[in-house]
Amino acid sequence: MKSAFLSVEFKEELIDFEFILLLGEGYVNFSLPDSKTDTQHYFQIREFRTPEYEVSSMIQSPVAYYCHSTVDQHVIATCEGQIIGGGHLSDANVQWTVHAEATKFTPANRYDYMFGRAQSFSYYSGDHTQNKISYPEKYFQGKTNNKGQHEIKITYHGIEQEPSPIIVYALAAITDLNSQTQETRSNFLIHPCKYYVGFQFVKNYGTKDKPVQTKVIVTDIDGNLIDNILVQCKVVGYGKEKKEDQNGLTVFEEVTDEQRLTIVSSNKDPVNIDFTPKLGGRYNISYSVNDEQERLAMSYYKKFYVYGGYEKEKEEVELNCRIPIDSVKIIPNAKSYQPDDLCELLILAPFSPANGLLILGCDGQVSQPIRFQIESGKDSTTVEFKISKDWIPNFTASAELTGSIPRVMELTHSPSRPAIATGSVTVEVSRDIYKLNVLITTKEPNKIYTPSSIMHIDVDVKQYVDNAPVKKAEVCLIVVDEAILSLTDHKLDSLLDIFYPRRSENIAQHRSREQCLLFNAQYIEQLKKEIKASLYLSDDEEGGGGGGGGPMHGKFGSAAAEQKLAVRSNFNPLACWTPSSITDSSGRVSIEVKLPDNLTRYRVWAVATNDRQYGLGEMSFTVQLPIMIRPSLPRFLNYGDTAYFSVVLQNQTGLELLLHAGLRASNTKLLTAQTNRPEVGYSIVLPPSKRAALIFPVTTIHSGTARYQFIISTPRNKTSVSFGDAIELSLPVFTPATSEAFATYGDTYEEVVFQPIKSPKNVLSQYGGLSITTSSTALASLTDALISLYTYPYECSEQLSSRLLGIQSLWDVLQAFHCKELPDISILKTKLESDINILKGRQCPNGGFGYWTNRKDSHADPYMSVHVAHCLAVIANKKVFDVDENMLKNVLKYLENIESEIDQLSFSKYWSEQTRFSLMSYALYARAKFLQNVADQALQLFQRSGFEKLSFEALGWLLVALSAGKIDNNHQTIELIYKYLKGKVSETSETANFITSYGDDGQLVMLHSNQRTDAILLESLLCIDPNSTLCTKLCKGLQANKVKGAWKSTQENCFVLVALDKYFHIKEKDTPDFVTNIWYDIDYCGQHQYKDLSICLTSCKCLHITLWFRDTVDTKIDQPSQ
Repeated sequence: MKSAFLSVEFKEELIDFEFILLLGEGYVNFSLPDSKTDTQHYFQIREFRTPEYEVSSMIQSPVAYYCHSTVDQHVIATCEGQIIGGGHLSDANVQWTVHAEATKFTPANRYDYMFGRAQSFSYYSGDHTQNKISYPEKYFQGKTNNKGQHEIKITYHGIEQEPSPIIVYALAAITDLNSQTQETRSNFLIHPCKYYVGFQFVKNYGTKDKPVQTKVIVTDIDGNLIDNILVQCKVVGYGKEKKEDQNGLTVFEEVTDEQRLTIVSSNKDPVNIDFTPKLGGRYNISYSVNDEQERLAMSYYKKFYVYGGYEKEKEEVELNCRIPIDSVKIIPNAKSYQPDDLCELLILAPFSPANGLLILGCDGQVSQPIRFQIESGKDSTTVEFKISKDWIPNFTASAELTGSIPRVMELTHSPSRPAIATGSVTVEVSRDIYKLNVLITTKEPNKIYTPSSIMHIDVDVKQYVDNAPVKKAEVCLIVVDEAILSLTDHKLDSLLDIFYPRRSENIAQHRSREQCLLFNAQYIEQLKKEIKASLYLSDDEEGGGGGGGGPMHGKFGSAAAEQKLAVRSNFNPLACWTPSSITDSSGRVSIEVKLPDNLTRYRVWAVATNDRQYGLGEMSFTVQLPIMIRPSLPRFLNYGDTAYFSVVLQNQTGLELLLHAGLRASNTKLLTAQTNRPEVGYSIVLPPSKRAALIFPVTTIHSGTARYQFIISTPRNKTSVSFGDAIELSLPVFTPATSEAFATYGDTYEEVVFQPIKSPKNVLSQYGGLSITTSSTALASLTDALISLYTYPYECSEQLSSRLLGIQSLWDVLQAFHCKELPDISILKTKLESDINILKGRQCPNGGFGYWTNRKDSHADPYMSVHVAHCLAVIANKKVFDVDENMLKNVLKYLENIESEIDQLSFSKYWSEQTRFSLMSYALYARAKFLQNVADQALQLFQRSGFEKLSFEALGWLLVALSAGKIDNNHQTIELIYKYLKGKVSETSETANFITSYGDDGQLVMLHSNQRTDAILLESLLCIDPNSTLCTKLCKGLQANKVKGAWKSTQENCFVLVALDKYFHIKEKDTPDFVTNIWYDIDYCGQHQYKDLSICLTSCKCLHITLWFRDTVDTKIDQPSQ
């Protein structure tokens, strides 16, 4: 992922600017900041294929469908495909998928009543999905007819035990002649009964012993009221009675209140069903009706709240030391309000008596608090206030209650304990006063639009409330291809949602009461101990505080004129973008639009605004031709590709037409009988309203751009109207990108050395070449790894120390030879000094290092600490940079205490013993790099662990530590480890490598890899047996694992550089003196003489046009003196 930044300064209200995007998918984010706000706009860059047609589906005979217990019923579902530019999608494959499930239904214009299973306003319950019914899917295949349509018959019967509406979905996937596929879905409802019963509460809550008023209606599916239908109502209440048990303690028993009511419906007005609840608590209410065929319909309300009962039994929350916070439920008397409406809130309290405070908050602003009280023996009250327009579109009402309740699990005469409760509800306020009506019309409503034609669009802006015209309103007009929009179902957001978005409360509430302790002796003593213990925090622990959050057929008849054939080439999907136009005194603005060459349907959006009001209008129109040609081409071609271009011809007229279709191409060979011609054509008879697909096979000639002109026309004569269409497209033809590269490494002990090079197969003679590069030192092969470390973009402690370690190891080479890809030594030194200072700032008090920081709440990472110490040791020995003495002293102290530092980490207990011993071995290695004699400690560690607890890397690190000492037992231990390693190595005739693992924590803790292991062991073997052939094989194995000149990670790069630098300094002790000659068979190509070490690369390039006839190239190295 690459990032780019574009800065634009402007003073005008509207500006245009261009920018170039990198190839591939990406994200674009525009930011427009000012002193107070920061406006953001975001979109994605994606590859896509523009749809050429659209699909739709429908259910025929849109009548009502009802369940029947024995008789089969059926429904006809139809799908249809239409070309976006006009015409039918005939002979296309259709795959149907049908499934059904239970749903909810509300009759038309009865949305203020509840039908089916209604959800309580004040209680949320997830059980409303438990009775949902689902059915298995069914499948069918077919083809569209001449009108682009296909039908299926869906049969159903039966009634479920619990009647509910059933929705049936019919999904049709339509695949065109050019293999494009689109899906469409339709659905229909199966009703359980001919009638529906709906209800409405006068209030959202009730009061004990006072009538609860409900309005009930019986309707048909169209919402018409039905007369003389018996409605049965069942009411079941659940509450609690306060009693004393045999011990004199207060208990609460569950009681129920069941009532049954009946009434007859009216076709004029709702009928009232009133019931008087005898309990305070929750009530479940159901209403049911039957039709003439005894089919049942039911509506149900669960947990209707009735207040006026006793306080509910409290849980034994006093077992906690602090005062618990109870919940307050708040129920508004309406779902939405207009400004200046009177809002009434029902406050349901968990205890009484209580003092309350109601706070109205909106986006950080708080109204004057409203005080209220809950009287003793009651559990609710109401609060009224007027709605302000400043609260649009919503505000939050928060209630706070304070009081006291009896203690539980205490003596009878214990004093009451403090009680607190909180709750909030979001109240909606309508945004209608800020709405505008926007109407879009055209001056040519019946005209058929063709490519490149001129159209005129009128936009009328009026008030939403009184429909008055709005003058001097600003209008933004957008005309865009619907085919592009359909890819993501993109729609313009309402400006009301942008400028008047939903707002959070943005108020942080802090309560001191919840910190108060309940009087209980044993818990107070326990708390005293906790407070006392908390006063003795360790150095690594910190206190913390909380904080608050902030503000997120006949249309082409004989009347058609002679069509002039024009080549279509402008396919811009954005036909019009007019950011600002002003309405006149009648509230209208007119805009002229010249259309591009697309054959499609356009969506027109008009966004209107004045100082505080906003509106959005839309319409659509189609651009088409009597006959059309639609090529389906790939996005690009590679050199040598063969492609089969699919071209769909469409006849939208009511006539059978003889058509001539042709293709003209440049930089493309047409694979026909006459391959020397740049064009090819077909003659075809196309029936009316039919389509056909033609195939044009082609192949590329050169890289670059290939251009194609497709044309279709009727024969020209004087007796009939001629039609035609032409389109021009271009495709990029890419150059082959595949290349082969290899390197060989060897010694020049013989006087003459021959290195044959065989030309690769399947070489394209038009491209590329053979490049032979030579150097007098194998160190030249390490420059790419150095560059990888230097240019690595991230800078955690591991990457900084790996960069320093790798570059410092080859510092002498960098001084002697110049590498073009790296900066000057002075710039390089400045960069490395900066890296050292960053590491210094990250050192922890114990001398260790973390990955990014040294914060007190973080910890030093053992591996990271030892790795940085290793880096600092190399820097100190090179004496190129000055390193702070305290930094070195502290890190050495950490290395000496590495085992205890590991034990102090709480998560280190999950590490394997192999990982722990490896960390301690690496620490001894790093101390040896500081020139400390740690051979004795290395021997002790080996005796503690043995081979079974030491990884190959640990053995390598111990070998280096042991070889630095002078203890008599060292030689035997070194020989023992060396013999063990030689038995574990995997060798071939040329290379060698070790394969090891730490287990699950190898990557996480040790950053392990096999190439790093080989590098560590190579360095250790060079310390004890530099003349071993195993060293040479390990070196070749490491060189063979490079990718683009470097290894896979910063860890691999730095350790390999350390090892290979040591290897090449041992193997390349003598100054080179030789000549390199290159021949093509008997043709001499060039030479280069080497007199000393040089990492500079000498190249010889040979053209592939010669290599096409030759098999090998010989490289000869002559040695005059060595």
